Amino acid sequence: MWGLALRTLRFRKSAFVATFIAVMLGSGLVIASAGLMETAIRIAVPAERTAAAPVVVSGRQAYLVPNEDPNDLKNMKTVALAERQWLPEDLAGELESVNGVERVVGETNIAATVVRDGKPVQVGAQSLGHDWASAELGPYRITDGAEPTGNRDVVLDSATAQLAGVKVGDEVDVLTKGKPSAFTVSGLTSPARNDPQSLLFFSSEAIPSLGLRGGDISAYGLFLKPGADVDTVLETVEDKLAGQPYIVLADGDRGVAEHPEAVGGRAQLIPLAGVFGGMAVFIAMFVVSGTLSLSIQQRQREVATLRAIGATPKQVRRMIVGEAFFISVIAALLGCLPGWLIGPLLFSLVSDAGVISPVVEHHQGFLAYLIGPLVALLTALVAARITSSRASKVNPAEALAEAAVQRKWVTFPRVFFAVIFFAMGIALFIVTGTVMTGPVASATAGPAVMAWALALALISPGLTKVLGKLLSIPVRAFSGIEGYLANNNMKLRSIRMAAAVTPVMLAVGIALANFYTSTTQEAAAVKWFAEDLRADAVVSSTTGGFDPSVVEQVRQVEGVEAASHYTTSAGWIDKPYDGSHVESPWPIQGVDAQNASLITGITPVEGDLAKLTGDTAVLPVEQAADMNVGIGDKVTLRMGDRTPAEVTIVALYEAKSGYESIVVPATLAAKHSTTGMVRQILVAGKEGTGTDALATAVAEKVANIPGAVVGDRDTIITPAEGSKTQTWVNYLLVGLVSGYALISVANTLVTATASRKRELGVQRLIGSTPRQVMWMLGIEASVIATIGIILGSVASIATLMPFSIVVLESPFPSGSVFIFLGVAVGAFALTLGATLLPARKLLRIPPAEAAKAAD
Repeated sequence: MWGLALRTLRFRKSAFVATFIAVMLGSGLVIASAGLMETAIRIAVPAERTAAAPVVVSGRQAYLVPNEDPNDLKNMKTVALAERQWLPEDLAGELESVNGVERVVGETNIAATVVRDGKPVQVGAQSLGHDWASAELGPYRITDGAEPTGNRDVVLDSATAQLAGVKVGDEVDVLTKGKPSAFTVSGLTSPARNDPQSLLFFSSEAIPSLGLRGGDISAYGLFLKPGADVDTVLETVEDKLAGQPYIVLADGDRGVAEHPEAVGGRAQLIPLAGVFGGMAVFIAMFVVSGTLSLSIQQRQREVATLRAIGATPKQVRRMIVGEAFFISVIAALLGCLPGWLIGPLLFSLVSDAGVISPVVEHHQGFLAYLIGPLVALLTALVAARITSSRASKVNPAEALAEAAVQRKWVTFPRVFFAVIFFAMGIALFIVTGTVMTGPVASATAGPAVMAWALALALISPGLTKVLGKLLSIPVRAFSGIEGYLANNNMKLRSIRMAAAVTPVMLAVGIALANFYTSTTQEAAAVKWFAEDLRADAVVSSTTGGFDPSVVEQVRQVEGVEAASHYTTSAGWIDKPYDGSHVESPWPIQGVDAQNASLITGITPVEGDLAKLTGDTAVLPVEQAADMNVGIGDKVTLRMGDRTPAEVTIVALYEAKSGYESIVVPATLAAKHSTTGMVRQILVAGKEGTGTDALATAVAEKVANIPGAVVGDRDTIITPAEGSKTQTWVNYLLVGLVSGYALISVANTLVTATASRKRELGVQRLIGSTPRQVMWMLGIEASVIATIGIILGSVASIATLMPFSIVVLESPFPSGSVFIFLGVAVGAFALTLGATLLPARKLLRIPPAEAAKAAD
């Protein structure tokens, strides 16, 4: 039957176009998602400041959180740290003792920014100050002038010096510890490669006085003795540091030491790539199954004849699967081209959205180009095997009788799996509404919409028939003979019609569920986070942080009732054991005790916010009860830089489940941040003071502070901003996948319309005009789109309702109605276009010639 499959393809090319395109695009999307997955696993960052050191030791930017038992070291969850982990000075001696290591050079980092005319000057994403002793790690060499020797000397990279308008011997203002000071440019340096950052080098003598914590060491570069083997030294250092929170890097991995934020993107990009690839495979399975089913329905007489002349069910299955195999092999391999184009573009868009640092290099290697075609091919073959099952088992006599119009669709496997997927959808509905809390409730949205879509797709012939009857009422009422013919066609072709309805339903359901999940999650983040803050304006620093005196200046502004330092981070509760934040860390907010009650919306049920000084904290009352702690008890926090901090509970407050945070003094949170400084100041206005007037007055007060930016309340909503980023990414991915589904819809409808050449020719011979035929087909397409939109909406509503109840305490999801209208209009436009455009081409064929065409 394989030879027969090849021969039939010659005469059925148009019927398999939809399958070919679906498999090719599916292969491309899987390749692109595999590339994202490979990128997230590798996290390759080119070394810049440490490029000269063969081996680099840095802090492990991840923390192991116990899943259940804090003593079970094998059952741990790895979660990225929110802040940079700094290295101890005595680690250098330990590394120097390793055989093969000649010397160890530490890279010191401090927040330092050049100032010109009161405004910060910066090249690239960051501006950092370093000890000139670490310059050899680059290596960085003096191109003009001399090395820094005194407390007031600085070496600038040539790009920053050019922007600042200074040369060797000039004075330049440099902002350190939030204060500008005058330095003399002793020299200029040019990096060996294009570093996307400003570089300032100070003398070893000056560094301790310029950083809040002295010279923070971010990494150690190991220079090897002549003849020493890099791999051997690497393994020796790893063995020596085993069990300690450090990582040993070499070759292309060394850049991670310079950009620890790159590691944090892995946790977001891996599930993102998995979901994206999974959705692509899911839709490909649907589409290929639907297009093959449509093709087989159009060839029912042919298949019935084969069965009648002695072909066995196994041979028919082999023929159908063989046809799908030959088409899919070529399509899957050709899918490498769109995968090659989509992969880098998708990574660029995702990195621009902040999901992963742009310093990470995109990798889409051989494995991605192997996995994509194989997955697409396997998906097509599974769909073909499922589709061929019924065609091969039908009785030949029944098949010949049913060849013109298929009437039977209820089979045991279809009913069985429909019940299974309905049960899954109901289970996910209950689990989401009763077990899930906060943003994690969205984790069930993807599986839920797929379960509901599969369940509805399996019974779509019956649903299409029922909804078609209901829609026939308005069709008859508002149309003439064209509506009458359309109703008759839909009545007789309800099963074939369902093959076109299913991909529309799929695209609409996935799009609506994901779009409204994102908008609802964003609205919930804004709502619950904003309830904990009462500030009307915020002053932010773009240069690392503020000097402590700035908040006092802001408090003196007319119309200001309260001002407070504000720092955000993330961490965990180590002792007693807390199992509430295993998947993601606790949000930590730092505020001043003096104005905590005026700045925050927190109303303690016990304790006093005024006592929030020193090593203290405010916890949600529910989590405190779970840990059996209360006012005056001590808990050990694991701060964002991995450092433990034992704090005393001074207050408890009620928090929305899933949106809780730990509140600590701003100074404590800043101490464990990357820069060591407070980066925001929250401002609350007096009653009757307008927010615009308040922001203007505060902006005038801080106008002389370099890097100070005044924003409105929206600037404060940090979690909401993160949610908006995720929303944008969801829009992107859902748009791509929905676009893929809609293209498949178009292919399916084009194939279905093209197969009706003979029918339309006969209809014109008996008196129908081309205009009447087009109106009839337009009505049919509109009904298909309407049914698809209705069923897709049902699938999305069943997904969204429990999620919205959990996060918004309302059964109605948040989001503009224009999202629904946009999806619906898109579905209508594509369905009509994919039906009417090929129909217009068919109507150019003389009726008599068309009437003689094969079925």
